[in-house]
Amino acid sequence: MPTLSLNNGFAMKRWPEPEVWAELIANRMGVTDVQLSLDLIDLTGGVERQDDQASRIRNACESNGIEISSVFSGLSEYCANMLLHPDAEMRLAAVERYKRGIEFSALVGADTFGGHMGAYSVADYHNPARRQALAEEQLDHVSALSNYAGQAGLRYLLWEPMPVAREFPSTIAECLSLAEQFAEMNGATVAYCYDVGHACRPDLPEAEQDPYLWLTRLSHLSPIVHLQQTDGKRDYHWCFTDEANAVGIIHPEQVRTTIAKAPASVVTHLTIEVFPTFETPDEQVLADVASSCEYWRDGDVTLTYGQRLGV
Repeated sequence: MPTLSLNNGFAMKRWPEPEVWAELIANRMGVTDVQLSLDLIDLTGGVERQDDQASRIRNACESNGIEISSVFSGLSEYCANMLLHPDAEMRLAAVERYKRGIEFSALVGADTFGGHMGAYSVADYHNPARRQALAEEQLDHVSALSNYAGQAGLRYLLWEPMPVAREFPSTIAECLSLAEQFAEMNGATVAYCYDVGHACRPDLPEAEQDPYLWLTRLSHLSPIVHLQQTDGKRDYHWCFTDEANAVGIIHPEQVRTTIAKAPASVVTHLTIEVFPTFETPDEQVLADVASSCEYWRDGDVTLTYGQRLGV
């Protein structure tokens, strides 16, 4: 049974202090496994600054009985082109940013680092030659990061598929094809972190907009699965509240059953990744995240995806 984990990105700007978010996650959310978001980390300082932050986080987590199983790039990285930026210097800067993320993962005792690997600009995406050249360079960078992660003692480097055509890979076929090249990389194992809310690329065939199909096809390549509530139309990262669940298509029993039936599944963590709006009152954020964790601890009784669509 995969471990239930919680991405702590919900705490950004509200509870950035490790002692505060660790206590909230352990006691208010009732979760003991955390995916640490880089949105709460300053990677711009030197070695001493990183050591101080990591030590504070380790102490706070130890005091609250929390394990940090992975570190992930956050919303700030997702808002950038990263390894596919049109400017070569910016692409190299993204590589260095992720190297620091890998180093920080090792400092806090996590064996996994991952996230968003890049987005094409509109111009580059619509230029086939340019798109191919950048894709090849991106793979070279990921291979180098795999080596770097392995040298740092990490087990996994995870690449998160996205729901936008310019944010490769964004189809099941692209994921499976790209994974063939992961096997040629040395160092930390390169794999995926599939997000159940990312099967919403609008130009996908209707059948491929089923998140449970993605789970079936990618569970053998995705040690971590991100959980969010969605109606299947957008990448909302809704909490699992009664209101959202009434229209949502992501349900614990169905997710777990799909993973259990998937051939050669390697899923070890189901990680709740929810982002309440910044306008939501603080206490409501805590209540909604807590209810999300309770929902996944308790499970639910669900219809099949087809039944929910009236098929």
